[in-house]
Amino acid sequence: MESFEPKKLLILRILEILTEYSDSEHKLRQGDIMNLLRLNYGIECERKAVARNVEYLQDAGYDIVSDKTGTYLAERKFEIGELRLLIDSVLANRNVCKPHTKELVAKLAIEGGKYFKNYTKHVINLDDWQKQESKEYFYNIELLCEAIEKKRKVSFFYNSYGIDKKLHHRKEEKRLVNPYQLLLKNGFYYLVCNYDNHDNGVYCRVDRISEIEILDLPVKPYMQVQGFENGLNIGRISNKLPYMFDEKAEEIVFESRNSADDMINNVLDWFGNSIKMERTDEGNIRFSVYASPRAMRFWILQFGRYVKVLKPQSLSEIIQADIAEMQKLYEE
Repeated sequence: MESFEPKKLLILRILEILTEYSDSEHKLRQGDIMNLLRLNYGIECERKAVARNVEYLQDAGYDIVSDKTGTYLAERKFEIGELRLLIDSVLANRNVCKPHTKELVAKLAIEGGKYFKNYTKHVINLDDWQKQESKEYFYNIELLCEAIEKKRKVSFFYNSYGIDKKLHHRKEEKRLVNPYQLLLKNGFYYLVCNYDNHDNGVYCRVDRISEIEILDLPVKPYMQVQGFENGLNIGRISNKLPYMFDEKAEEIVFESRNSADDMINNVLDWFGNSIKMERTDEGNIRFSVYASPRAMRFWILQFGRYVKVLKPQSLSEIIQADIAEMQKLYEE
């Protein structure tokens, strides 16, 4: 049989076969590699050619183990645990539509080889995952990254869902925006930015942005934006904002009076290790964090039975009013 691929591709095809079909539990003999070359690529070669090209790959730095029992690729770009983490992240991201999810998972599964791909078949059912249908999501991210890199303003529509479950423009005209960074928070991408006619920083959900245009206008320096004067430390911003409200952070002190040990877990999950905490004489846990009061208002309410705000008094009063309004709803 005559090869339908040039022999100079032999070394590349051998590497592809080792990547796809081999691991420490599935070693390939030279005859196996020859058969796969014939079946997959129509390449005919001798055993010596296989052995020689495997040695070339080893000399080039590929971690290929070859002994009397066979040959296999020992080290891949990603470990199995890393691939699972990446695939699960794609599956859990509601903003990645089903067709794109399927495509991304397939790309990642290739990195694990044939036997990893077989494993993924029984753990993935896209019908069981809640997904948006927007196909603009990744394109939006690309455009925003380009604008941030080039330090250019952008314009776009910012949208909200209506009762028809579709996005609608909040305003009839596009917003003129200074983009600074992208931030992943609570499972959503946010654009850290500034509306050009305002002084403060804002956080826009990328999945609710549409019709982005990169403009030939330089961005406003972020040092001129209220809240960003001391720099754009994305990790610090994320920890200060349990929910993404555009508000200056201030010290919030609250106390957990019941199930205190469980609250330590919850607080560390949300705010990280930078939070201050101490045990009071009564055995409670007192926490201190710098965060947006408006964001903390909603964060505190979800733990209403267990947490009391001590400072600032204004936030305590707002939460007390919220509780009173909630009580009225259930009395009607």
